Amino acid sequence: MRKRGGFTLIELLVVIAVIAILMAILMPALKIAREQARGISCRANQKNLALAYIMYAGDNDGSVCAGWAQHNKVNGVPPWVMPPLRYSGPTIVPMGSGPVTRQQRYNGLKEGALYTYVKDVGAYHCPGDNRITRGTSRGMGLEYLIYRSYSLTDYMRATQNSDPKKLFSFKGQATKMLFVEEIYDGAAGNHNHDGWSYQPYTNSMWDPLGIFHSDACTFSFMDGHSARKRWDDKRTIIYCTSRAEASAMGFGKGQQFNPPNIDLEWLDYHYPGKQRQAP
Repeated sequence: MRKRGGFTLIELLVVIAVIAILMAILMPALKIAREQARGISCRANQKNLALAYIMYAGDNDGSVCAGWAQHNKVNGVPPWVMPPLRYSGPTIVPMGSGPVTRQQRYNGLKEGALYTYVKDVGAYHCPGDNRITRGTSRGMGLEYLIYRSYSLTDYMRATQNSDPKKLFSFKGQATKMLFVEEIYDGAAGNHNHDGWSYQPYTNSMWDPLGIFHSDACTFSFMDGHSARKRWDDKRTIIYCTSRAEASAMGFGKGQQFNPPNIDLEWLDYHYPGKQRQAP
């Protein structure tokens, strides 16, 4: 009896076709699973930062740390993070607005007031934020390889006389946001030196948010919990992806949405103040 020497061409084509079908079925599922894992990790980061913020206030008679990135205390209030920096012996050396290394970015995080409570630079970076490897729309130089994915809101600056400085002064803390995902592009330097800027109750946007999770963002809140918010209005996604495109469509920076954007109702409700900063 003659033994069979191998597969026929038709059999090989059938096997290849089956593998292709299986790959087509599995790839979307793997992508979804990977994205879910990133979202879970990001929410954990947000929660850790919120708890660190709350613990700092608890250790300082309710006073919060400064919400903007500064190299020094402002009116006696230490910043939650510092900008990129290097060391000269025991001295902290502020970096300019040009190229900085990732280690210098890490240094700034470690010198912030919250690092005592969350000693992991990974907690400051969303795994879906690829600016650290791909840069921003402005380029791929070291100054644009942004690492920090999260910011406090401008309302939580906490350094000027009019700024709220006590965490317990806020009512409904479970609904008031602390940290947001941002998508700073390096326009004003190699780091975002202030907070996430937003003008509530104006039906407009200013700073974009980081859309790192399938048309959604993560937030943390004053009670220490974190949550994922999926956007309902496609214009929100367009604005956060490309402000130039949003402007061409009539809802650019500071421009009112017409018709009103339902997502801004959610942001208005959860923003810690009724205006960008306290009067």
